[in-house]
Amino acid sequence: MNKAFLFDLDGVLIADEQIWDDKKQIIFRELFGEKIQGKLGNTSGINMDAIYEMAVQLGATSDKQTLVDALHKAAEGIYKTAPIPEGLDKLVAVLKDLNYRIGIVSSSPMTWVTTVTKRLPFEDDIELIISLYEQPDLAQKPAPDGYLAAMKSLQASPASTIILEDSNAGIQSAKASGAFTIGLRQNLAKGYRQEGADVYANTMIEVASLAAHQII
Repeated sequence: MNKAFLFDLDGVLIADEQIWDDKKQIIFRELFGEKIQGKLGNTSGINMDAIYEMAVQLGATSDKQTLVDALHKAAEGIYKTAPIPEGLDKLVAVLKDLNYRIGIVSSSPMTWVTTVTKRLPFEDDIELIISLYEQPDLAQKPAPDGYLAAMKSLQASPASTIILEDSNAGIQSAKASGAFTIGLRQNLAKGYRQEGADVYANTMIEVASLAAHQII
């Protein structure tokens, strides 16, 4: 059985969570009004469909496509310019030395993911990308479907897999898959509190140390 290391995208491979939160608050206020914006709060790790459903339950009347279009427009600049997390290249170098197969499981559209991966020096080492947005047959996070599908594709098992997540929905998804789950705190939006991971890491270097010492 192979060893796999699976990354989330937002807040993990790119330091965009605070940027996204700021952008989304503006979009939510413009589309739904201040009252609904305030009740939605931070939506890190929550996909576009779920955000819209939450807004409707709170009384929003804007159509979903307007929200989707606004988020796509914001994404064009975010994924091209948001910082790549410090230490990420060193983490991947450690993973390669330890013979981990590398994959990405994200709720974001594939074009958002690949805009980021094209900026990474280790793009060719990424063996698998699963965009849950593009695969309606796989349930969205916090369901474990995407991570289980990635393990199957990489011929790994939950016992031989490490997952790096930042949002609570992502952490729930990773834990539900049975894999060892690391909660990354390096790129969190202000005030966001994680829960449910096996361990937490403040930096990519700490993640590398955890991966090196995790017995798989």
